[in-house]
Formats: sequence, C-alpha cells, structure tokens
Amino acid sequence: MFREKVIAAQPKKTVKQYSSTLKEQLDECLHSLKKSLTACGLEPRHILKQTVFLKSADNSDFYSKKRKVSAFLKDFYKSFCPSAGFVGQPPAGGGLVAIELTVITRQDDRVVISRDELENIRYTVVNSPGCRAVYACGITPGENAAGTLQQSQDAFKLMKRVLEKENMDFSHILRQWNYIENITGKTGNKGKIKQNYQVFNDIRSLYYGEVDFKRGYPAATGIGMKCGGVVLGFIAADVSGDITVIPIKNPDQVDAHRYSQEVLIGNAIQTDRQKSTPKFERAKAIANANYYNVYISGTAAIRGQKTLYPTDVEQQTRVTIKNISRLIAPETLEKHSLHVSSSGSPFSHIRVYVKNETDVPAVKKICDNHYGEVPSLYLISDICRDNLLVEIEGAIALPASSREP
Repeated sequence: MFREKVIAAQPKKTVKQYSSTLKEQLDECLHSLKKSLTACGLEPRHILKQTVFLKSADNSDFYSKKRKVSAFLKDFYKSFCPSAGFVGQPPAGGGLVAIELTVITRQDDRVVISRDELENIRYTVVNSPGCRAVYACGITPGENAAGTLQQSQDAFKLMKRVLEKENMDFSHILRQWNYIENITGKTGNKGKIKQNYQVFNDIRSLYYGEVDFKRGYPAATGIGMKCGGVVLGFIAADVSGDITVIPIKNPDQVDAHRYSQEVLIGNAIQTDRQKSTPKFERAKAIANANYYNVYISGTAAIRGQKTLYPTDVEQQTRVTIKNISRLIAPETLEKHSLHVSSSGSPFSHIRVYVKNETDVPAVKKICDNHYGEVPSLYLISDICRDNLLVEIEGAIALPASSREP
C-alpha cells in the first residue's frame, strides 16, 4: 500500500507587510512547494491533488481570481499541471492565497499513477497491489448554479459520475471535503426556515441513500466558505487482499449520523421527511499488516452532541484536541481491531479552521504546544454551528503490531 503526504505553503509575511500582488504571492507559494518536493525527492508527477485557498471579496472576485490562478498554475508547471480545487477560504495572516498538495511518498514499480478527466474535473488514479485509489478535488458547478440546493445537487451529481467512471460509488469514499458558502446562513419561505448546511446534508443523504455503506460513511469535513458555492473533494479506494477499511468512533461523541433532530437547524427540504443527519464517521482507517493510515474528520468542541464553551475559543481548542487524542488513543483503536505498536507517531499534517481572525494567535499557540512541528495550515472560515469557533482535521500513519504470540 502506497503512502501519501501533505505539503502546504502560504506567503510568510505578516498581515501588515502584505503589499505584493496575487501573482507574486502565488509564485512564492509555488517555489516554496517546489523546494519542499525536491527536498523529499519528489516531482510534480507525484502530486495527487492540490487545493488552492483564496481570499476574495465576493463571488465575482473569487471566480476572477480562480481563472487567473488556473492560468498561473499551467504556466508554472509547464508540461504537466496537477488537478486543482479552489476554495473560498482566506489563509490566516492576511495573505491572498495558500496551496496544499497531497503527494505520494512511497512508490515502486507496482504503483502506477494515471490521470483522467470528466466535464473539466481532473483527477488522479493510483493503482497499487490490493488498492486502487481515486483523488479528486474542485468538484463544483461553479457559476452555473445558484443557491445551496442547486449547487449541492449539481456537485453530488458530478461526483457520482466521476466515481461511476472509475467503477466505484459513494461507499468507496474514504475521505470527503465539503466546502459550503455561507454554511450557517438561513433562508425563509412561508414560515419555513432552511439552513444552508441542513440543505446540504439533505442532498448528501439523498445521494448516499442510493448505496449501502458496509464500511461506514467517509471521514469528512463540512466547513464554510465566504465565496464559491459548493465545492467537493474526495479520496476513494477499492481494496482487496489484506487491506481493510475501518470506520472509527469516538467514545466521547455521538456519531454525527446519529444526531437527534434537536441539534439540526431549520426545516428539511422535503416536507414529508425529517432533517437528515451529517453522514460521516469521526475517522476512517485504511489498514494493512504493517500500518494504518487514519483520516481524521473535521473535529470541534462537541461532547455527546452538545457544543462546549460556546464563547471561549481557547477552551474549545483544548476540547477539540482532546477529542482527537481520544479518537486515536490505543485503547480506542483496539476496540476497532486496530492494534498499534506505538502511539508516538506524528501527524502527517493538520488543517485548522478558525472562525475569527483575531483568535488565530491563541488557537495557534495551543496547537503548537500540542502538535509541535507538525505541518499545519490555518484558514479563516465559518464552522457548521454558530457557536463553534474552531475546527481541526488531519491524518496520521500508525505502525501496526502483530497479535500473534
């Protein structure tokens, strides 16, 4: 089973020092990423997907910058430009752009990387012994659809078509990212209030309801954007042999897909149905005899199904970190038949979403104290509940231990 790694870059100046253009900041990010790739003995062909985070004033500005950056990327990479997804979240610190790459780090002659495209959605397929994986990002109807309902429907329809082209379905998804413009925003009609996140969850459930999730739902993040409609990304895998896929539950949290109606906001899109719960697992592991790669969903300060410390970002950050630690603790993994030989392996990366820019220094200090030198990216975005101020996601590779005597 091949291994992956995440590398991120953003301009290093402080917010008061930013006077450079988007092109200059993008060049700085790309040259930093190129240096990181070289240091790891990698080339652009090893990039599985790239996500570009943009600071934008509104949708018109976002789509204009998206077109410009797409042209810049093609010019930078020359003969080979990896597929890219664009997200309307500004990097913390005042910069205009940040880029995150997912790359393959262990490859031999048995691993074959190929590229394909469907309706301008470019994606990567990795074939290795016992595993065929698909990496896709930037799945969105873009400017062609208006409103969260239509955006969600069109995005899931596109994602379904990509999966079907690769002889997969939604149940093959290991990790999914759901970026939703104005995620907690509400609209009203004839006394019925609809929240954008709830609309998204209802559409997700309709599409997910077409298949049987025998291996549990994906690990996932549902997060806000200032601009950009609805954008989806995923990693899916078809596995065989000694490779298994295992959903991981947190004993301190109610499964999101089992939330009660009282914590779901607004009304369902269909009057004859209840509001749909968020269909994701707290984490998802893909495992073989040697190690487990664990994708950790977007995690916040929720215990049971209740938000803790709704006005205290520092306490929320600490609770979030404790939730993640509990999720991947050896005793939790043991209950899921994941036997680790050590709990000291570092995270491959973390991504931290902070609702208020002024809270970033406090959140970063706490995260740095806990995660140390783990590569990290901080972004400004709304969280899926009005009273949540921070959310953290990441991935970690853990060595497996044999259960043989």
